[in-house]
Amino acid sequence: MKIKTKAALLLFVWLIAILLPIIFVIYHFYARFEKEEEMENLQAAANEIVQNIHPSDLLNKNNSSLVLSNYLSNHTMIRVLDKTSTVRNQVSDRFELMDIPPKYSEIKEFYFDTYLQQKILIVRTPIRNGTEIIGTLEVISEPIELEQSLYHLFIIIGYVAFGAILISISGSFLLSRLLFLPLSRMIKIMKEIETSVEFRKLPLNRKSKDELYELSDTFNHMMERIESSVQKQRQFISDASHEFKTSLTIIEGYTSLLQRWGLENIDLQREAIDAVHKESIRMRQVTYQMLELAELEQEAKLLISGFDLVSLCKETIQLLQPLSSKKIFLYPSVQPIQIEADRFQIKQVLLIILDNALKYANQSINIQLENLDPHLCIHIIDDGKGIPTEELPFVFERFYRVDRSRNRQTGGSGLGLAIAKSIVTLHNGNIQINSEQNKGTVVNISLPMRKPFNFNES
Repeated sequence: MKIKTKAALLLFVWLIAILLPIIFVIYHFYARFEKEEEMENLQAAANEIVQNIHPSDLLNKNNSSLVLSNYLSNHTMIRVLDKTSTVRNQVSDRFELMDIPPKYSEIKEFYFDTYLQQKILIVRTPIRNGTEIIGTLEVISEPIELEQSLYHLFIIIGYVAFGAILISISGSFLLSRLLFLPLSRMIKIMKEIETSVEFRKLPLNRKSKDELYELSDTFNHMMERIESSVQKQRQFISDASHEFKTSLTIIEGYTSLLQRWGLENIDLQREAIDAVHKESIRMRQVTYQMLELAELEQEAKLLISGFDLVSLCKETIQLLQPLSSKKIFLYPSVQPIQIEADRFQIKQVLLIILDNALKYANQSINIQLENLDPHLCIHIIDDGKGIPTEELPFVFERFYRVDRSRNRQTGGSGLGLAIAKSIVTLHNGNIQINSEQNKGTVVNISLPMRKPFNFNES
């Protein structure tokens, strides 16, 4: 059973559960009101007889019957009883009521009773002669008009209830259909996505901020993440295929040379083995970097801690300085600058930028640290040949090389800047490169301090 059918049935049952008790209460109170009114009318008639006719005349058999006839209504019997419950006078238009046993009473009585499976109303009023009670006036009536009225009311309520049931059934299904129409559209679009393997979004009704809107919005965000993940996967495969293709071509070329002339030419053997070895190392490095970049793009969690950025820069310089004759200078180099970030990742960014600078700088590299609370800026400046202006928008793309031949000679893969940008972006920071040909390059990194941190207390 579909959920909208369940909802419609549940709504129908809920409406009926409310409607039936309301109908019952209405009928009950109306019938009670009508019975009380009928009883009050009968009591009023009895009181009127007692007040308007003298007690002695009521008990006189000769005159009172004709007088009592003036007060007789339909389906009613009026009779006068003495103290011995003997009927002294009686008038009735229903002869079967005369068979009801008379009963003398010194107090007022009024109640409903049943005689021969017929409901009757009985009113008894004492007849007083001064302070002495000399008899009882008994008025008995069959509430035929009341029963007919209640029966007609019951029929009307039945028709109303039947119509309400039909309306509630149709309304329940219509309402559930309208409520679940967006859900049906979602299911349809999901099925189309499943069959076509195409990323689509659900239309959003921004006027209605209900649960279905939230569900559609969540679905759209999920589709965005899935689409982004698939695109990254495709990009990863494309990048790997593109990068490994060159290395595999080189390896295949040198192995072909070895098969043809390598056994006789020792120099060719050494050259081929050296080339294959270098390309194998390069492929391994590229693989590691690609896996690292893929992990960063999956929004890897950062291990945030407080540290001194000046000390981290000095540590990085100590690692790279012995590998090159080009000098690296740090400004300022004494006063600590505290920051909260992932120390390992920030160090990797510095290694990537400084490694690139060492490859292309002529003589020296300057690192300038600037505290612009709530941000810290790192400026890495080299005096290299610079990057052409038209190349700057593409330097952070994967495997992009400004100088392909020199980049292969220096062992670059074209992934370093892409990794650096991903790390800085994860820190909610920004990285930019400004460069002029034959004047040098400046890499500007801006990182948030996150919150005040006392390095000495840590």
